[in-house]
Amino acid sequence: MKGFVFFDLDGTLLNGESKVDVATAKAIQTLKNNGYEPFIATGRSSAETRDIMESANIHSGIFMNGQVVLYQGKRVYSSEIPTEMVKKFHQMVKEDGYGFTAYNDKEFYLVESTDGAKDAYGFIHTNPPALNADFYIDNPINMLLFICLPPAEEKYKVAFPNLDFLRNTPYSVDVISKGNSKAEGIKRFLEYLNQEDAETYAFGDGPNDIEMLQAVTHPVAMGNAIPVLKELAEFITTNNTDNGIINGLKHYGLI
Repeated sequence: MKGFVFFDLDGTLLNGESKVDVATAKAIQTLKNNGYEPFIATGRSSAETRDIMESANIHSGIFMNGQVVLYQGKRVYSSEIPTEMVKKFHQMVKEDGYGFTAYNDKEFYLVESTDGAKDAYGFIHTNPPALNADFYIDNPINMLLFICLPPAEEKYKVAFPNLDFLRNTPYSVDVISKGNSKAEGIKRFLEYLNQEDAETYAFGDGPNDIEMLQAVTHPVAMGNAIPVLKELAEFITTNNTDNGIINGLKHYGLI
């Protein structure tokens, strides 16, 4: 491999309808033909991005903000949240009237439902998952999606000091093991392949992409990215709805 290219999804690899444009998918294939391995780097799980990965022909990814790393379909890293901690979280969420979803790399279910689930999942153009209040009891859990409006998560940050809370939409917060991130996922993958000195590129637009852009050789901000990401970027491409991925890859001669 000549290098590795990491793509955030919403606002980056995906268009305004949360789909992969045909032209973008063709560019990804050209990227692969030219000797570069593309990765999805997202707060979402591999279970909920199968269709996206298939449409983009990408088979590697940093999922759930670094909780799970897959390389060409093989799991090379996984961090799980202890069952007792999820149980305590469930009790607190239920008492406060919020909702949450539990995820692993195979499945995800609403554990505690709330009206806000429609807004949280509608924000990424999907429907809320099925309800399964006992899912976490007999299954490993990598991430929780805390469905709440700000600043509800501030109370939970104090109650769960071993967890990190990353707001991903106005309606929801990714909850993962403290110390993990997209950047840590990239680091663990490169160590796994003994490729710490490889050329790395990352495309992003939002707050959970900050550490990722700081971790790669060539950080790229989308035209629609938040200001702090543009300040970190080596190159600012066009918007995700204006061939931003294609133009960024062309800038570096990757396609």
